[in-house]
This record gives sequence, C-alpha cells and structure tokens, in this order.
Amino acid sequence: TITFIAPRLDSLIPIGEDRIKKSIKSIVEPEFLEVVERKPSVYRGGFPFCVEVGIAFGGNAGKSAGTDEEGKQVWKSETLRFANRTPLLFDAGGCALTQAVQSIDWKRYGIRDFENSPLTIFLHILSVHIPYTGAGKQAVSNEEEIMEELRLALMDAGRKIYRFIGHQRRQDEKEAKRKMYYKYASEVAF
Repeated sequence: TITFIAPRLDSLIPIGEDRIKKSIKSIVEPEFLEVVERKPSVYRGGFPFCVEVGIAFGGNAGKSAGTDEEGKQVWKSETLRFANRTPLLFDAGGCALTQAVQSIDWKRYGIRDFENSPLTIFLHILSVHIPYTGAGKQAVSNEEEIMEELRLALMDAGRKIYRFIGHQRRQDEKEAKRKMYYKYASEVAF
C-alpha cells in the first residue's frame, strides 16, 4: 500500500465562530445560539475541507408559518446552507447538508417536533474543491467524510441546545408548581 502525505490545510480560511455568532444574533435574535467549527479534514484522499455549524433556538429563529387559532406566532425550522461562503439556494432536498440535518435524531436533543420548532440551522462547508452534485453548483454531493463531519458538528451543537432546553423546561415546571402552591396556600395554611 502507498501512504500519501496529508495535504496542507492552511489554504482554508473559515468564516469563524465569532462572525457566525454575530451575524446570526443580529438577524435572528435567538434565545440560545451555539456555533461549532470542526478541525479541517480531508475527503477522497486529498481534498481538504472544514465544516462550520450554527444552531439558533427561540426568539425569531426559524421561519414564520403564520398564526394559529389562538393568534400566537407559529415557527418552522429553517436550514441555511453555504459552500465557500456562498449561499446554496436551490436543490435543498438532494444536498448533503440537508441530508445531514435530517439524519440527526432531534428528539434526543430535546426537540420533540423538529419541523415545527423555532430553530435556524446554519451549515457551511469550506474546501478547495466542493463536491457539487452538478454543474449548477446548487447542492453538495453526499461524500462519506463530509457527512460524518457535518453529523458530528450537529450532534455537538445539539448537546449544548439540550442543556438549554432542559434548563428552560425545569424552570417552567418550577414556576407551574409555585403557582399551584400559591393557589392553594390559604387553604393549606389553616
């Protein structure tokens, strides 16, 4: 067997965690935001790539789906896909970035209904050679190494969101218990 020297990774300049956080905060104004930047890796034996993922929850995250019968705003999850700092606007269904998001079991991270959650997911792949599905450069092809890095980044951010959602849920339960005690406090006191 032949072992090749690993390619240089200094040609990759990611957007950066701080810039992604600042951008998402200014646009979405979320309750919680987590950005994960994975270390550069290679696919197909020599093309370097880097993955950045941001997950925003609550606030104005997601896309508005109108109002329900009670007049409350309804939000749906939204996925923002980028390749080499360029938005991928079409062919979302056939893109590896979308497939990576769909492959995650979001219930494990406290998000019971992924499609109807106030969630914005930012995905960015940076490489010297993006493996597009076609000449139109609208979707990224399903490469095993890229999918694995995307999944690891999404799961890492998901664990941090789980802590936030769990803390929020516990606070809501405490508040409900406190209201219940105050409701019956005068009857129990005597």
